Amino acid sequence: MNFLKEYFSDKKYGFYVTLACMLLSVITSVVYVSIYSSTRFMSWAAFAFILVGVVLTAGLIAFKQYRFAPALMLATNFVGLLFYVYYIYFFVSSVMVGIQFSGFPPEFIINVIFFVLMLVASVVCVFMPQADEKQEKEVE
Repeated sequence: MNFLKEYFSDKKYGFYVTLACMLLSVITSVVYVSIYSSTRFMSWAAFAFILVGVVLTAGLIAFKQYRFAPALMLATNFVGLLFYVYYIYFFVSSVMVGIQFSGFPPEFIINVIFFVLMLVASVVCVFMPQADEKQEKEVE
């Protein structure tokens, strides 16, 4: 227990936002898979990028490379979002011009909200301090 107190003693609020962003990324990927896994709009590459980003970010945190963790999280979440957009754009264009549906289903809206929240949280945590500068310089 003393190890945990010591580990978290020098962390700034940005570190906790990064952890929350990691959790939000996992939740987003689970929601995405649960909604689209059996459709042609599922991008397994988007799912993989998001989860690989979480794992690599956890690795950076484990090796005390705190300042690089949010940037990695942002990059992988953004690439995941781009793959999602690539696979869903035909559906969106069909709905926008009224070819297939009369509106967007709630599942789509929920998924878009999670992706937007994930990306916004990733951008926010990039600009927040992660740990005391003294501790980060010791690692270098």
